Amino acid sequence: MLNFKNCVVIGAGNAGRPVARLLNHQGKNVTIVDSKKYEEFTEIRKDMLDVLKSEGVNLDLGVDNPDISEYDAIYLAPTIPESAPIYQQIKENDITVITRKTISDLINTIIDMDKIGITGSYGKTTTTTMITHIFKKAGYKVYQCSSMKWNLVSEAIVDDIVRGEYKGADLAILELPHGTLGLLGDLELKLGVITNLHQEHLSEFNGSMQKYVDRKSLILDMCDKLVANIQCADLLTYKREDTIYFDFENNNQDADRNKYSPKYRASYDEGNYVFKVCGDNPMEKTDINIDTVASYNYANLTAAIAVSLEYGISWETIKEGLELFTGVSGRMEHLGTFNGVEAYFDSSCSELSIRQALDFIKDENIIVVFGCVDSTTIRDNQESGRTVGDYANMVIATGYVEITGELHMDSALGLLNAIENDDVIKLALCSVDEAAELAMKYAKPGDYIVHLGIGGTTSYNQVKEKLINGLNEGCKRYANK
Repeated sequence: MLNFKNCVVIGAGNAGRPVARLLNHQGKNVTIVDSKKYEEFTEIRKDMLDVLKSEGVNLDLGVDNPDISEYDAIYLAPTIPESAPIYQQIKENDITVITRKTISDLINTIIDMDKIGITGSYGKTTTTTMITHIFKKAGYKVYQCSSMKWNLVSEAIVDDIVRGEYKGADLAILELPHGTLGLLGDLELKLGVITNLHQEHLSEFNGSMQKYVDRKSLILDMCDKLVANIQCADLLTYKREDTIYFDFENNNQDADRNKYSPKYRASYDEGNYVFKVCGDNPMEKTDINIDTVASYNYANLTAAIAVSLEYGISWETIKEGLELFTGVSGRMEHLGTFNGVEAYFDSSCSELSIRQALDFIKDENIIVVFGCVDSTTIRDNQESGRTVGDYANMVIATGYVEITGELHMDSALGLLNAIENDDVIKLALCSVDEAAELAMKYAKPGDYIVHLGIGGTTSYNQVKEKLINGLNEGCKRYANK
């Protein structure tokens, strides 16, 4: 499969790093080249480059025009245009180009087992976690990989391959964000899942929803069987006639159920979750529930049950597996009670995800610590501000971005200025720990402090640690207020 020895990877970004590490692990002589100097990378990226170097990958950084004539294979970052001069060098030197299919086929060979892949805009990690609990209860030896391991799932998969985490498993359950699909868009899946499609990460697609959907639609050709939310049926680049649709009716009021007939339907009302199987063997069940304060978990639950039934898992096993589900880190994760105040940690930042995170506690007094909405992707802080203003009594917005180490106070102020509810108290601070400490000054027993912002995913451990430290400091400082 890999008929070359010396390989150069152009670009030390999110695609180049995992490719370089994977090829190095396969015994190839790998050099990774980038125009940026080592000191220009963020601390997190430096750590990743250090791992590559320690494992034997050659780092050739700060190079604008690399000489590739000594290599017999090359991988080019997707951001390099085909008009770039390097393509002429490739042709002149008859160098093998490593493609998405090359890398996908390699991982197919290494992770040689049935694979279930989950993509979508929201709910990927939670759905992946629920499915994993169910299949483990069914007796499968599951290898699972999601963004809870690393923010960049492609790097997490390669890290697991290097460390042998997949060995001994007979089923792989993989979260497939858009970036991972771009690199591994030719994986072979037994079953593919699309949780939903919404306007997210569009700054990475020149603002084009169609280009974003095109990327997500790669999964249509990757899987033997496709399970998809009816919400995204009209958005998909093309249609598979054999698509199995699920429908969480609370979220899909505008769905065309005559055009796309869902096999699985569910709803949630006043504490009761109802799941229905439609068609030749109809069934209605009301004996499953989960402990959650976030309404979005019921849409994810519907997807997980649909996938499990399609794979042949029994209802009783599904029910027993879901009893093991206690939530997902960074998804309305309960951090504890601080001086009588309930604290939750969530990574929502778009209108839909914020509403689904806060709907169940909308009648409570809520103080939101809103981390910077930007990360490596620029997001709509105006939308975030307008939405959170419908729920919060106080919003403390922060500007520090953990994953890049940059301070974006303009983003924090933009979010606050977009809040239309004049009754909301608005404050801006640099960091999450400062904001959490100040939140404790204003919170009363019975109130809720909720962290929102993408840092809950991209820099989960760092942001969570700072949040808890701030809450604890606030408890001590304002204990006798």
